[in-house]
Amino acid sequence: MLKLCSIPRRCGQVDCSIRTLPCDYQVLYALLGVLVPPVGTKGLVTEEVATLTEWYMEVFSQFDTYSLKARVFPALISGLPLLILLFMLVPWDHLALSQVIASSIGFVLIFAFADLARHRGKKLQERLGTGETPDQWLRGNRDVPEGSKDRYRGFVAEQLALTAPTLEEEQSGSELSADFYQSANAWLREQTRDHSAYPLLFAENITYGFRRNLLGLKSIALVCNLLVLLSCAGILYFEPGYFAALPNVEEKVYIAVAAALLHSAYLMTAVNELALREASRAYGRQLILSCESLMHSHKSSPPKDESA
Repeated sequence: MLKLCSIPRRCGQVDCSIRTLPCDYQVLYALLGVLVPPVGTKGLVTEEVATLTEWYMEVFSQFDTYSLKARVFPALISGLPLLILLFMLVPWDHLALSQVIASSIGFVLIFAFADLARHRGKKLQERLGTGETPDQWLRGNRDVPEGSKDRYRGFVAEQLALTAPTLEEEQSGSELSADFYQSANAWLREQTRDHSAYPLLFAENITYGFRRNLLGLKSIALVCNLLVLLSCAGILYFEPGYFAALPNVEEKVYIAVAAALLHSAYLMTAVNELALREASRAYGRQLILSCESLMHSHKSSPPKDESA
């Protein structure tokens, strides 16, 4: 169950239900607050803009925690400079057709990026061989203590009604050994779908999904940043009439340029295969360690009455 956040929303004259959103959606609302500054002529939220923002938040609340953190957040982060430029160049002191169009474009971009993130993330996973980590079961792998793995291996073999691979079979790289450990991981994933019972595993899965999908969008995000920089250069150089009439347009353009440059630096330094593999191994390790809880639950379960 998601924890409710008590952080109030400072919305001036408008009383809304955003303040009771779960913490996960408070984070998203904070990001949207940057993109859609809800400031009216007197520094207060206009009722129309507040209503529009609340409707968008209602749409996002339909996502489950994994989809929000592992798909929507990477999409939002990937297109952040582009979204910043889009929303900074649209006045938000009133709600008209241009504001609705800008908001709609922003949300279409987020949803498109989220779908693209999942697709490209899956392709990346297949290419790198992450996500599936049966090698962590092998003897000699130090991610999980050998004594624990011996117990877990016997437990999983009993549940699958299969014979656990021997050391010789592992060293020879037999298909039977690989199939057993892949089956073991598949069985464990099915047994640990209760997120409340396995919160650490769920958290590691979200971290892996976030890094995988963000890395999948990395090249697209860098191209978008280049487009932002070119657009900003064009606005400053050609000074189109529409942009020239906007208040503080140069300041806004420079902020967008700074955001694109910092965003590109983040993508180049922090979003890489090494970080993805690290998250993959952390998830795989926690998946194997979940055997401990499963073994205890099986021991505490009452035996089946076979006489019935």
